[in-house]
Amino acid sequence: MNTFFKNSILLLALSVMPVDAKPYDNYQANDQVVQFAPGVISTTQFEINSVFNEAGDKVIFSRCSNDFKHCTMMQSSYQNNQWQASTILPFSGQFLDADAYFNADFSYLYFVSKRPIDNSEQEASSINLWRVSHHKNTWGTPEYLNHLSSSEHDLYPSITANGDLYFPSFRNEQRLLYVAKAIGKSFEKPVALPSEMFGEKGLIGDTVVLPNGKTIIFSMRRADSLGEGDLYVSHKINGKWTIAKHLGDKVNSKDHEFTPIVSPDGQYLFFTRIEKGVGNLYQISLSALPM
Repeated sequence: MNTFFKNSILLLALSVMPVDAKPYDNYQANDQVVQFAPGVISTTQFEINSVFNEAGDKVIFSRCSNDFKHCTMMQSSYQNNQWQASTILPFSGQFLDADAYFNADFSYLYFVSKRPIDNSEQEASSINLWRVSHHKNTWGTPEYLNHLSSSEHDLYPSITANGDLYFPSFRNEQRLLYVAKAIGKSFEKPVALPSEMFGEKGLIGDTVVLPNGKTIIFSMRRADSLGEGDLYVSHKINGKWTIAKHLGDKVNSKDHEFTPIVSPDGQYLFFTRIEKGVGNLYQISLSALPM
């Protein structure tokens, strides 16, 4: 294909894109899973967890070792109609850092880390909850969330529009989903949600709550899973969470699906799929799934 023909196709594609299109929009994902930014963000390395700024022109994700003993948070910007090579966030790279998630006004980025929680240089014995302030292109100093974290692994934070923080935790020798209600810029003591929502023998992984606080998408292994872990959804109806429903084989496979994230405009589900031992980032329109 010659250069003129390639450019003509590109111009035609751009001409039919909606004026308010986001950089992560992909019409191919309207009815099927599509790898996100292959070769740039989804590479031969192990990538997880893709969260976007409000404009959708910056994405933060983690690039991990295959054994998950180390993860570094990366950022890529969308320029000249393509995603650019990623760079390490200025406060990441030395210890395990992953599971980024912005609060509603994008003033804080919440994440998990094994970075030291005291003045030593030794990494923490468990994965803990942290946050860092964000204003325009400036990052603050990461803050350990002592009143939310425990001596066990605390993972994958996500936040509703009113500021309530949801996260799965291994505390109390269980694997449950917790919610910490917002109090200004702080939180109440975390409270476990009922385990009945996971279904019989459901083992939850990463979870993301939607902004309205009435829908949660789970990564979970259960008897009806197609692979090592699948994606499920639960809704809060009349104050009670429904038993999580399998999201079907458009998104789930014989491989392992996890790290669900919903795009800022609520149009797409982003997630990681582990294939042949390597994680890659994918997306699909929520409208294509049995939500």
